[in-house]
Amino acid sequence: MTATAEWKAASRHPTFSFYLTAPACKQNPAVALAAAELADGITISGPKGPDVAKRLRDAGLEVPFLFDGEGYKPENLLGPEMWVEQQAQVGAARLLLPGVFIPWERDSESTFVDIIKEQGRIAEVLGAVILAAVDVRWVAKKTDLVVDSLLSTGRPVALILADRGDPLSVSGAVIGLQRLASQIVRLFLLRSDHGSIGALAFGANHASIGLTTSTRHYAHSSSGAWRNPGSSARLFVRPCLDWFLAHVVAGWTAAGSSLLCPLPCCCDGSLSRYLDDDFDATWHNMNALAEFASHIIGAEPADRRAEFLKACRDAASQYGLAGVQGPEDPKAQLTSWSFS
Repeated sequence: MTATAEWKAASRHPTFSFYLTAPACKQNPAVALAAAELADGITISGPKGPDVAKRLRDAGLEVPFLFDGEGYKPENLLGPEMWVEQQAQVGAARLLLPGVFIPWERDSESTFVDIIKEQGRIAEVLGAVILAAVDVRWVAKKTDLVVDSLLSTGRPVALILADRGDPLSVSGAVIGLQRLASQIVRLFLLRSDHGSIGALAFGANHASIGLTTSTRHYAHSSSGAWRNPGSSARLFVRPCLDWFLAHVVAGWTAAGSSLLCPLPCCCDGSLSRYLDDDFDATWHNMNALAEFASHIIGAEPADRRAEFLKACRDAASQYGLAGVQGPEDPKAQLTSWSFS
């Protein structure tokens, strides 16, 4: 049985993949190899995704692939039939539609309803998964509408949460995501951060996690992405369940706080070493995210929700204990999970 067949056979068991861009896989195949080692699959973004996957398969990488065609970007105009066929030719684990963007409309619900209805119709004809990049305010403020619209299609759904910053920091977004994951039978979260592991705990089927700021959410061109200044590497700090710049972590160390990583990527080394450009933080971030995802997925189904929320509350309790020697306050997403 191929890896893809195994993934489909285990479809009732939640899975996770790393979300990688087509150029990243092409220019640095080692990243794809690492993703295959640590995760259940790889999601490749961009219209060239199937071509890149074919090269990786021809080189011997046997792993389930998903493809985000990024049809929600204005510059990517993909025909649904051709795009689904391209994915099928390389044995995609699931066939996804190209994708659409649904902007926020405070005073009207018709845009959301009409777009989802049409995407559901196309997905039904092609036997595909709906893919929608959704302004996170729909999930946060009009959860009932989102749930009802998606359920009415009868199709599996892949969602990308859109915001100029962290989508799950928006008030109501975490609670809305919990409801979606609990009520939509076949839900995929793509282009996400570690918060999508929470969606798995609440019943989602798949979480695809990005490793860079731009691949952990989607910022539509009308809003623009918020960018943190500086070139310091970003680190996923497992005890804090959040991302921090390497120079910030190094500052904690200089002040007397020692953050050691026990995983094979670091072998009890200090995270402050990633301030040095000679050390690539990617391998650490992949290991730390994979460890957390595996911890939640590996729990008994009835215990996953409680286990994830406990992890969030344990992480929140780490903040403020060390004063200037560590992070003082958890960010909005972690706070929302902790008080769920």
